[in-house]
Amino acid sequence: MALELRRSPRINVTWRGAFRAADGSILPIKVINISDSGILFQCPQPAAITRDYQMMLEIPHIDHIREMYKVPCKVHVLHCILSGDFFRVGVKFVEISELHRDLLAAWVSLTSKLDP
Repeated sequence: MALELRRSPRINVTWRGAFRAADGSILPIKVINISDSGILFQCPQPAAITRDYQMMLEIPHIDHIREMYKVPCKVHVLHCILSGDFFRVGVKFVEISELHRDLLAAWVSLTSKLDP
């Protein structure tokens, strides 16, 4: 069993989103895991470390999994690593509404209770 040393627990997800690249293009992303403070996602292009970017996440409603919230946010890139054909990008939230932060916290809390 791996020891989790991060301050915020992470949960694995398979969510979609979009990432605004440095050149202004919009890239589709696949969210791999989330925490209260950030996310890890796959992206077809690299992101510059220590830079802020705009992005949008599709987060399922906690009770109605087929309903999606489109969540705009601003993130700060912590790392970007090539893994196969995609880049794995780890970011922390810089700007996200309180409502959407609460939705993420609910997902983390619920999933953590279901999978100890």
